[in-house]
Amino acid sequence: MHVEDKILFDEIKNRNLKVYESLFSNYYPLLVRFAEGYIFDKQEAEDIVQNLFIHFWEDAASITLDLSLKAYFFKAVKNRCLNYLRDLQIHDRHNVLYLEALINQESSEEYQDPELIAQINGAIAQLPEQMVEIVKLKYLEGKKLGEIALIQQISKNTVKTQLLRAKTKLRKILVKSTALKFFF
Repeated sequence: MHVEDKILFDEIKNRNLKVYESLFSNYYPLLVRFAEGYIFDKQEAEDIVQNLFIHFWEDAASITLDLSLKAYFFKAVKNRCLNYLRDLQIHDRHNVLYLEALINQESSEEYQDPELIAQINGAIAQLPEQMVEIVKLKYLEGKKLGEIALIQQISKNTVKTQLLRAKTKLRKILVKSTALKFFF
């Protein structure tokens, strides 16, 4: 750790608000852009970085700083983003299963809510063309990532990224719908 970082961290431990505010103003915009590169959601990226700084201020006495402050901040944001994506993936699996069930029931005579089906189809239609195709291949046709990559002539990682972005966009679109607020 650099001497300057040690001094700054000691000041944080001593509750020097001016040093904290300076660190926040210097690193906040960089860290938000960094987080946004992981999770593609500016509001959530801002929340992650703000929570990191709250933790940094409140728990400074219990933090062991072996790295530079910059390295610590970026590593902490990366870990928080990965945790967010992990949690989002678990949450999304349940939502996707629910959406799949609704979409698959579209042709069923038992299902009586065409408005909800129309909202889901409308949300999917708002996605970019390639993303729509990937979503349909994955969730309506049950194709695996490798199969989708071959069909679309893109990498498997691109398929994963497109699916993650699609889930995020669908969530934003569908949450606005009163019928789906309880599921997202």
